[in-house]
Amino acid sequence: MKKLHFLLLIATIVSFASCSSNDDPATNYADRVAGTYEGYTVAGCQYFGNQVAAEQTLTIKGTSEINKVTVGYVSSTWGTITIEDATVAESGSGYTIAGSGKSVMGMAGSSQKEYECQMSGVVENGEATVTFKCPAVMGGLTIEFKPGEVPAEIVVPGTYTGYTEAKSAYFQSMLADDQTIEITANGDGSYSVAYTSDSWGEFSVKNVKATYEAGVFTLSGEGTTKMGMNGNLKDYACKLSGSIDAAKDDPTFTFTMPTVMGGLTVTFHTGDMPEGN
Repeated sequence: MKKLHFLLLIATIVSFASCSSNDDPATNYADRVAGTYEGYTVAGCQYFGNQVAAEQTLTIKGTSEINKVTVGYVSSTWGTITIEDATVAESGSGYTIAGSGKSVMGMAGSSQKEYECQMSGVVENGEATVTFKCPAVMGGLTIEFKPGEVPAEIVVPGTYTGYTEAKSAYFQSMLADDQTIEITANGDGSYSVAYTSDSWGEFSVKNVKATYEAGVFTLSGEGTTKMGMNGNLKDYACKLSGSIDAAKDDPTFTFTMPTVMGGLTVTFHTGDMPEGN
């Protein structure tokens, strides 16, 4: 009889444990990733690469379903992307998110169109890294959302073409078209700027510093300008100041030579030289 009571007790405990396990609510990982994330985007397609947009925002919101979220991204450059019912899963110390949705975009002055968009990403340590892919846009558009501030090394280096305007104590404005500036990374967080002009000689500014604030990199550095008449070239002290917005829409560079012509400044602008000059 005691043996029967013991077996009944064991069966009751097992049954109770089984019921308790079945009644446990499932973990909703959506609650752990929901929030607003700040960062920047780097976009590329068949026609261009490395196009940067600063001060971007990504939102992740839970839905009525467990482990499902809606991901939203609104950009003045890339339009509106909405990924509904994206799936959240635990992965290591973070969470993966994947799903498909719609991207609504269009060129300035044209009607907006809707495109298919796939998304994959990771949320870890309070930061989100997400990739959107729109196969039918510009031969395949990829937009990567990354946390933090825009790194200078993906924006500052490059070849800049445009025109220059020079001023000194002896003249007010002298323009030169078809000008080119080369900026290269030194590998230590500084940059080298080189500019060769038929009008103003050779400019070399090394160890240029780049500081970032509100989507704009400010450049500063000192170097030399090699210039002169009839082959008699001399080196003059030169200072560089400049600014480059993250999207490189309107970068400017100014070279200042205090001992040349009572104080010579050469300002470089991208784009075409104003008409009538």
